[in-house]
Amino acid sequence: MRKGGSRLNRLVYERFGSRSGFVLFLGYWFLANIGGFRQFPPVRPQQNQRLVFVCNGNICRSPLAEVYARSLGREAASCGLNCGDGNPADPRAKDFAKQYQLDLEHHRTTNAKSFSFRPDDLVVVMEPSHIASFQRIVGDHHHIVLAGSFCQRPRPYIHDPYNCCTGFFENCERQVLEAVRGVCA
Repeated sequence: MRKGGSRLNRLVYERFGSRSGFVLFLGYWFLANIGGFRQFPPVRPQQNQRLVFVCNGNICRSPLAEVYARSLGREAASCGLNCGDGNPADPRAKDFAKQYQLDLEHHRTTNAKSFSFRPDDLVVVMEPSHIASFQRIVGDHHHIVLAGSFCQRPRPYIHDPYNCCTGFFENCERQVLEAVRGVCA
């Protein structure tokens, strides 16, 4: 029993980050399937529209999305909803980015309150909970989409990998790359 339980735990932690990440994934998956995010369809950006990637801390998901979108020829920026200004990217994010010839060495966090949004920005959030936080902090006049909606197998939720195991961290960052490819296609 213990051995099977440890395999199940490892699967949950590597695929969903944590037990709470698994529960959030299931909840958001259910909401998506009943049309809960219909007002945030995966709309393709205009050719010259800036993509602004938003996550919690602006150290793992959104900075990777920003540099990857730029490498694909898009104008991109990133910010965080719950961070200070001027902190570097997570060391694991830097290492992951290097594997794809992307550079996060000069990234510094920017809080959404400090960020200069443009009226025509396409705001790409990583989690459904970011929508309400973003609208509370910045306002509701920006077009918002869920990053995971652009994955081959759409998902409304890309879990924060910050406090997760290495296996999940890399899985999450691969999901971010897949979402950015979808946005930029």
